[in-house]
Amino acid sequence: MKNAILYTDAACAAESDKRSCLLDKRYVSHLGNWQDFARRVWPALIRQRFDQADRLVVLGDGARWIRDLCEWLSVKTQMILDLFHVKHRIWDTARALHIDDDKVASSWAREQIARVEAGDARAVVESLRFLQPKREAAGKSVDELRTYLTNNLDRMDYPTYRAQGLRVGSGAIESANYHVTGGRLKLQGMRWSELGAVDMAMLRTDLMNGAWRERTREMLAA
Repeated sequence: MKNAILYTDAACAAESDKRSCLLDKRYVSHLGNWQDFARRVWPALIRQRFDQADRLVVLGDGARWIRDLCEWLSVKTQMILDLFHVKHRIWDTARALHIDDDKVASSWAREQIARVEAGDARAVVESLRFLQPKREAAGKSVDELRTYLTNNLDRMDYPTYRAQGLRVGSGAIESANYHVTGGRLKLQGMRWSELGAVDMAMLRTDLMNGAWRERTREMLAA
């Protein structure tokens, strides 16, 4: 299931220096490939005139399909890698490297995260090259983290993003993954056909977008 949240900078209300909430947003959900998902996202962007925005920012977790979708759009986008996912991967690698020493793992993770937040993710990539993990699982985790960061270096200038007032965390979409679709589709004992899940995702977004009555009228008229 793929989910997107569309919002403008005017809809972001600051709660602290590094945290804000969304006062107004639109959801798009679809079960399927990114091309079909893009065909749902694009009309939603047009309806809200996002195609006319001075800057269109896409905040994601680094998945290749998100980059493909941005390249498919007929408007230029600025992509930002979700900082939460970066931190999560660093912590996973730290625990793999120092499986028997939580204190050392914590110190290593915090050092790498500080570099990333300072805009020096490239230094983290370089430092990973010199590690020689003794455990196979740790070596695999290091390789995966290095690949992940290398593939996303052009989306990790967090000091600049923050200075420009841009969000760097995708907590809202992680929440939507559950509240919009996951919580409804994954109830205990449920089984779904692909078509049924696609239809339910559409109905859930209608509900969350305040379009339930309009959709109901359309269905009754048909």
